[in-house]
Amino acid sequence: MGTKSHTNAVLETLTGWSQSADRHCREANIAVQFDIPRKLWMDKLANAGQNPEIAANDHFIVGHVLLSCSARPEPIQAGLRQLIKQFGFTLLFESTRPSWQKNSLFWQVAMLPSDVFSLSDRLFRLAVAMERQTDVRVASLSHLHVIYEANTVDELRRDLDVSHPFFASSAAFAYTQTADAPHGYRRLGAAGLLVDGGETSASSVETLVYDNGYSLLEAAALVLTPETVSSPPRPYSRCIVASLDHEAIWLAETEGALWRTESLSRIFITTEPYGDNAEPLPPGRPLALVRSAAGSLLWLEGTRFRQEVNARLSNRRTPRLPVVF
Repeated sequence: MGTKSHTNAVLETLTGWSQSADRHCREANIAVQFDIPRKLWMDKLANAGQNPEIAANDHFIVGHVLLSCSARPEPIQAGLRQLIKQFGFTLLFESTRPSWQKNSLFWQVAMLPSDVFSLSDRLFRLAVAMERQTDVRVASLSHLHVIYEANTVDELRRDLDVSHPFFASSAAFAYTQTADAPHGYRRLGAAGLLVDGGETSASSVETLVYDNGYSLLEAAALVLTPETVSSPPRPYSRCIVASLDHEAIWLAETEGALWRTESLSRIFITTEPYGDNAEPLPPGRPLALVRSAAGSLLWLEGTRFRQEVNARLSNRRTPRLPVVF
């Protein structure tokens, strides 16, 4: 169950690095992926005259969309509403407010699917269809996660949702661009985050997930750690981290690229040592996290990671499907 204290702990950690952020970056300095704050959304739906219990539905969807102010937002939103309907979703809530990004608006929507068949894939296709309009960028569109972006941590803290007392999350996946850490950030599929610190084929991971039906762990193993699955060696980046649906993975190529700090209440994986007991992740050794529907966490690394990925691949109907990038 998500807590406000966990959200605050993540923001406090980010605050420690905010001073070194590159204020002249053309893209967001901060992007944080949270679980959908369902208590907050119960309040939002109730205030909108909707049944608040809808927010507790496992298939309740929240979307964060940026609309360019260079075009009139009303016709753009009308077209996006039509797309939502065409893809089989019912719009329950929408609000528009200024965005962290100059010359853009933040359009927040909530909806339910008419059916749950291939839900994550349909949301990904819907996001792609929305972004065919040059004045639209989808930050997140998911039944599991939301992504908030800001120029600074203080700005993120002041966000109407994040600052709300009902905003709570059990996990967070954050990206902060600093002057001396040139990592790239992109949305992975419908709502996940992917941060890449070097040369790697991020789109290849997405292709395996959405075109070939692989899980994030399987796709990352095939693209980034091919020795795990007895494939020809391929280069991977200085560090890469990704989170999608109920899975996350971290991989460092060099010593000190990623750090793990563990306490009794939470675990931080960061690009800088956080706390007195921070330990570097071993180079080339993936660390993965899988969360069950009930909320239990399973950490996988080393032999356990290889066993899990190989077991998944061996159980696929096409375990020898050729992968060429």
